[in-house]
Amino acid sequence: MKRIALFAGTMLTICTLGISQALASSVYPTGSTGVDISYPNCSDSISSVRFGIVGVTGGLVYGTNSCLQAETSHFSNLSLYVNTGLNASSSSTYYTQAEVGCNGDVYCAAYNYGYNAAVNALNYAHAQGVRSAQWWLDVETNNTWNTDVVQNQRSLQGEYDALIQHGATTVGVYSTTAQWQSVTGSWQNNWPSWGATTWTTATQAQTYCTGHQFTGGPSLLMQFKSKKSRLDQDVAC
Repeated sequence: MKRIALFAGTMLTICTLGISQALASSVYPTGSTGVDISYPNCSDSISSVRFGIVGVTGGLVYGTNSCLQAETSHFSNLSLYVNTGLNASSSSTYYTQAEVGCNGDVYCAAYNYGYNAAVNALNYAHAQGVRSAQWWLDVETNNTWNTDVVQNQRSLQGEYDALIQHGATTVGVYSTTAQWQSVTGSWQNNWPSWGATTWTTATQAQTYCTGHQFTGGPSLLMQFKSKKSRLDQDVAC
């Protein structure tokens, strides 16, 4: 059963890719700017922008952002993101739960770990009255990951599949080329990407829209940080 779900999810990825790209282009018109915020920004002022991306999980895979409802109320064009990771340790309750029914198959458990994490985030968001068809998977090396990059890939596939199966039309990855390589072995899954940069202007950040497609899919957004703002900002490719 678990292995069937994995392959079905892979087919779903291929079937929905073209639709996701088309929908994303209308959500993030080229050159438009927005902000991304989460629990560190609970008391920050939010100016009017074209779109907003709000963190659901509060920095942890199975965590929650206590000010999610308040932060999402600022945006009519709303996307959401979740922190990702894989703690394949016997001390992790979430991992031992993910192992159920896998008969020792670590790739099955990794997939379930990610799938369950996405469902947990979805349930929390819905309980707060928050919904969006656009979701992002935040993939960073400072979160817990396995040394086996294939297990990491399966965990991310589980999250992707859960979000798509629960109504998301666009699911992409926030990361950098170096971090994506470290976590996944430069996995080319053709999902949309949102790149992190050290640039301070939208014009500078847009130069990274080409040549930095670390997933093999299209770059939809680039993040930058203006010296005049406390918030992370984003420009559409």
